[in-house]
Amino acid sequence: MNKNVDVVINVCGKPLQTTLALLSLERACGDRIDTIYFTEESTTKTELNVPVIDDANFEYIRSRLKSKVVYHRPTQWNYCFALEPKRLDDRDYRHSIRYQYGWEMTDKNHILIIHNDTYFRSDVIGAMLDEIGDHAAIGHIGQCWYCPAAFTGKCDSDRYLEFRPDFEELFRLYKTTTPPQGSMLRAYHMPTIDPMFIRQPWPLPECRVNEWCALINMKTARRLTVPHGRVTPFGAIVGVGAQILDVGSQWFREMNIRGHACKHFNIYRHMHHDVPPTGQPTLIDKSQYKDKELAALETLRREFGFPS
Repeated sequence: MNKNVDVVINVCGKPLQTTLALLSLERACGDRIDTIYFTEESTTKTELNVPVIDDANFEYIRSRLKSKVVYHRPTQWNYCFALEPKRLDDRDYRHSIRYQYGWEMTDKNHILIIHNDTYFRSDVIGAMLDEIGDHAAIGHIGQCWYCPAAFTGKCDSDRYLEFRPDFEELFRLYKTTTPPQGSMLRAYHMPTIDPMFIRQPWPLPECRVNEWCALINMKTARRLTVPHGRVTPFGAIVGVGAQILDVGSQWFREMNIRGHACKHFNIYRHMHHDVPPTGQPTLIDKSQYKDKELAALETLRREFGFPS
């Protein structure tokens, strides 16, 4: 089997979950993977008040997969800060954007972007390669748990190409929809909706291919995306007034506007990722963080011979 896919992962803490993510991915579809671009974000745990579990030491997984891992540590910390477009010509700044280093370094036609709190059961890369076709990307589409179009039954992951409201309908959805109990609606209409949604209301603000497991078609995406094209980097967070467009949303939006759709795929047949929203809360909540790390440790010892 040809090793025709590179993997791109950003890590900030979670050393045991990171180890489990990469070892389970390697077990499930390692024959397809050439290089793993491993970016460790340039923060310290004191800045995030993250508890120290194994002192966020990634030496074990880097050593275990050393023939594949290319390690990168950016010169600056981009965390969840909004993109500064005027700095995109600065290579150091650009490579501090999530996933961007691996995106620019790969020479493959496809890259797999993953979160560091995933667990893979079967060959998700092969399954997505079989279905991606000419799409710009494939993965789980949409942050529907935030979206009024999903709450009102007008749209879902399989129908994002079909539901194309005009601005008045989009604004009305945000202004009048009450999210179901336990859900949240990001208030894009307050204090005022961003002008880009007035000019072009589709794709909707919460549309994206979710970053925790997404296969990108670099044959299409490379030439269109910064630094080669004008499309916003995949890993960028974009400020829209009092709100943000989350990682991948602006890239997804700009690719679709240019006619390059993404395909929804049931990634959960092949892997596990907690029901969102998860990543940020589990990073800063000490109790959740510790519980997730210890659960990962138990699985690592049981399935991968991780040292006690």
